[in-house]
Amino acid sequence: MDQARPFMTGDVFGEVTIPGVTPDTAPDNARLGIVLTHPCSMRVDGVRLAPRLHMARVATSQEIPLRKWRDGHFKAMPLPELAGEHRTARFEDMGLVESASLLPERRIACLSPYGIHLLQQRFIWYLTRFLVPTHRLAEATEAVFEEAELEEEWVSRAAERGAARHTSVEAFHQWIRSSDQSGSTRQEQLADPQRRAGIRRAMRLHLAHG
Repeated sequence: MDQARPFMTGDVFGEVTIPGVTPDTAPDNARLGIVLTHPCSMRVDGVRLAPRLHMARVATSQEIPLRKWRDGHFKAMPLPELAGEHRTARFEDMGLVESASLLPERRIACLSPYGIHLLQQRFIWYLTRFLVPTHRLAEATEAVFEEAELEEEWVSRAAERGAARHTSVEAFHQWIRSSDQSGSTRQEQLADPQRRAGIRRAMRLHLAHG
């Protein structure tokens, strides 16, 4: 697992204690939990995690064929072949977890952007019985994922030069939140798909001369 990747919705951690949720004692589950909190809500300043994050228990389960996802099992998010087993995130077993317990080395899996949208879609259905098209969720989160990818690249390159992770994360957020000659912040510009390639080029140029 690349530890340069920022914590995101859909990250699966081991050794998670969810208050009010009985731990699954199966040895292959290792008290797994998945983050449900939106990326924009899980940090207080773009860098430090909020004190607590919403998480759901992840446990082994029978395989749920893809064709069955549309018409049932709405209390769960199937996670096929997670760590070699069929597992599900159980929305009925969720709570607030102390973020200090979510150590980078305990993160065992991350979802792709499409996987995160499926998780959000099923969670919204569980809460409201409203089926949100995943493409609408994608439209709302494209800039967030773009920023996460830029941060991962920045931190990875900084690590190659021996920089500490927390130092490079803070440097990235200072850069992405600062303005360029356009007068708008680079973070604001990520909301415009036409400008994302330019921001990425600018970041790589900055790193090359940093």
